[in-house]
Amino acid sequence: MKTYRLTFNMHELRSQASISAFAGDTAVRLRITLSDGGNPYSIADGCAAILSGTKADGNKLWNRCVIKGDTIIYDFTEQTANCGGIVNCEITLYGPDGRIVTAPKFIIVVDEREVSGDDVNLSESEYK
Repeated sequence: MKTYRLTFNMHELRSQASISAFAGDTAVRLRITLSDGGNPYSIADGCAAILSGTKADGNKLWNRCVIKGDTIIYDFTEQTANCGGIVNCEITLYGPDGRIVTAPKFIIVVDEREVSGDDVNLSESEYK
């Protein structure tokens, strides 16, 4: 499994990272930590994190992440990178009260593979 370790500034409004994947990749994990004014941010108990995004073909992603300690973990699904082009993403961290704490943005650049159309699932929206 390929793992990207990313640290996002909680207060930055622009996209903070660009990662790459091939169409059809599912063995990719994101391990995300947050910083607040240059200091590590401690995620409170009871928080939840969601990866949301829009794929190049307009289909949407909205998937729950796992929080372990102060790290947000997202494993690619079959829909995360199955459409070539740019996936505009954000990781939204919700506090225990359900309010948004932060939503840093990043992109996934999905390169097409030289394979037949039968080898990659059709792109569709995903809400898990």
